[in-house]
Amino acid sequence: MKWNKKPIDAARVKELASTFGLDLLSSAIFVRRGIDSPQRLQFYLEDDLRFLHNPFLFDEMTDAVQRIQAAASEGERVHVYGDRDVDGITSTVLMTEALANLGVEVTWGVPMGDSPYGLTLDLVESLATQDVTLLIAVDCGTTNVSEITHAADLGIDTIVIDHHNPQDELPPVVALINPKMADSSYPFEGLCSVALASKVRYALGFAHTDFFNQPLCLLNARPGNESIIIEAIKIENMVEIDRISESLVPGVLDVEHSRLAAFLQGVAILVYDAPAQEQILRRAFGATVEVSTVDVAPEMWKLFPSLRDRSLLRLRGESRLSRYNGREPAEIDVFLSLFTTFVHRRETALLEDLVGSLDLVALGTLADMMPLEDENRIIVRHGLRRMSESPRPGLRCLLERQKLRGKTVSARDVGWLVSPVINASGRMGEPDRAVRLLLTTDEQEREELADSVIGLNVRRRAVGDDAWDLVQEQARESLADHGGRFILVHHDAINRGVTGIVAGRLARHYGAPAAVVSLLPDGAVGSIRTARGMVVTDLLSRCHDLLTDWGGHDQAGGFRLDGAQIGSLEQRLLEVIPSLAIDDEAEPLLEIDAELTPDLLTLKLLEIVRLFAPFGQENPPLAFLVRGLRILEISFMGKTQEHLRLTFDAGTSKWPAVYWSAAEQVGRSFSRGDLVDAVVNVGVNFYQGTETPQLTVLDVRRDAQ
Repeated sequence: MKWNKKPIDAARVKELASTFGLDLLSSAIFVRRGIDSPQRLQFYLEDDLRFLHNPFLFDEMTDAVQRIQAAASEGERVHVYGDRDVDGITSTVLMTEALANLGVEVTWGVPMGDSPYGLTLDLVESLATQDVTLLIAVDCGTTNVSEITHAADLGIDTIVIDHHNPQDELPPVVALINPKMADSSYPFEGLCSVALASKVRYALGFAHTDFFNQPLCLLNARPGNESIIIEAIKIENMVEIDRISESLVPGVLDVEHSRLAAFLQGVAILVYDAPAQEQILRRAFGATVEVSTVDVAPEMWKLFPSLRDRSLLRLRGESRLSRYNGREPAEIDVFLSLFTTFVHRRETALLEDLVGSLDLVALGTLADMMPLEDENRIIVRHGLRRMSESPRPGLRCLLERQKLRGKTVSARDVGWLVSPVINASGRMGEPDRAVRLLLTTDEQEREELADSVIGLNVRRRAVGDDAWDLVQEQARESLADHGGRFILVHHDAINRGVTGIVAGRLARHYGAPAAVVSLLPDGAVGSIRTARGMVVTDLLSRCHDLLTDWGGHDQAGGFRLDGAQIGSLEQRLLEVIPSLAIDDEAEPLLEIDAELTPDLLTLKLLEIVRLFAPFGQENPPLAFLVRGLRILEISFMGKTQEHLRLTFDAGTSKWPAVYWSAAEQVGRSFSRGDLVDAVVNVGVNFYQGTETPQLTVLDVRRDAQ
């Protein structure tokens, strides 16, 4: 394994540390990872839910909200349809709950048995017979053009809440909430479907406030050099839609015919501290011009007493805006920030509902391997906290059975112990059990469903192991045929529910993208998992004429085809794979975040680790290179003794460590008593209710000295 520590600019490290109050080691890691812009840093340094992006930044969010409101007011029947994986299951739960809370007559469904992914014509026709007039597709629908067209012909409107990559033709929907649309106005495309469902849910709650669809104008006037500077921001649904700044010399400008007059026409004008503002406005406009304003300061002071009698100018010096905007904020920017915070805090029911949903949002985000950057960091951080402290009852049952209650649940815990259990219900053809587990209010039913879902996971593991053994010879042959760049395996004994698991395992084991196809009596269904940078949807799009259905995102995808076409697919892949962008670097690269001497290997590192956590996609655990460690003890562990437990002497401290799948290296790469250089993750081990510091070894070399 090749070690790589990127060079960094020491001056930039010091600048970042000074600007954001960081220690030099943390600052160096941020710079080395390329996280040195204020816009990216804010999601590492801030934990406030106000830093989440506004749902109404989606252009079609208002359309979605108003259509759902109409369904509620008219007593329409609404159906939520999701997918069988964790993201689809949690999306289905959140949207069903949101609609039920509005009093909507709502039903839900997910693909059962061997049913295909996404909407089907049979489903649409069945919903029409049930007098459903609004269909909400979650974690599917973006590519279901014919199905949604047919729904429209039958009088069913459709809203799609999905994050899968769109194809050239889009379905005729009321609203398509998908951040991956080419013309999306949303600032972050890395949200999974349950996160998008939570955005819709929040927007539905906001629609019950006094601020929904009400254009407002925030105005601030301040003295300039022989002039009055008037700044105004127009907002709707708390989204800035326009702003203006005018410098007026009293008595010179005809205000009624200025840009400012047109800007202020027809909207409520909000000011902070009306007596002071009116005095300045009279100087600017003269005594004959009246500007009708609403003073929001008194209401703000009730919620935030510390703001009383403090001007925007004074508050500007304390604003965090300047840290992340890269410029000194104007007083009008401070006003907008204060007003946004005021609305956020005033609408307590909105905040409580959001917090209550984040356990599922974090679960779906981690299970779908979404990038842990931007607002996903805040979402997952709060969601993990919710799981640890007060998870919803159905999720609590699973955590108890996985022995995670009473500990601080980590992203790794979710990935290894929670997501696979929920996914198993879908893979074994019974995702409805997981949906009902998370929705039911009946305690006995909840306990029975939790046991059932755990049982499905046991079966899934056995089926997956059988499939893994079955495909090994075919996988090696396919890898050779594709020059080490791709694997395709297919068999009628592969359960369709484990194609994704086996594909992912093949991709990790052989370091190449892999597709696994289950041959069924009525066709074939397959899954692809990526490796070495290949974009899954790029590959599927080049085989679209052979497939009856396909979709996915960059890292994973699924497809269906006629079983007789499997030979044609094999031939097409042989033609296409050589032209795809795949990283052919032979030796794996281990990126080093920082190099330490043994004396710096202290518990203080855990504080730095917590700053960068949670870890996952696009944000791997910190990798520290520590030179000159002495191996004091080596012991073997695991069913086949393939893993190692080590003890390192770091001079002033002794560190326990684990080194997975490294038993064969003992006596060959290192031995007890050796002085070594090691690349490690620093973390904690949870055992019998106690957390203790622990290293996870990534690679070891005998010290060159």
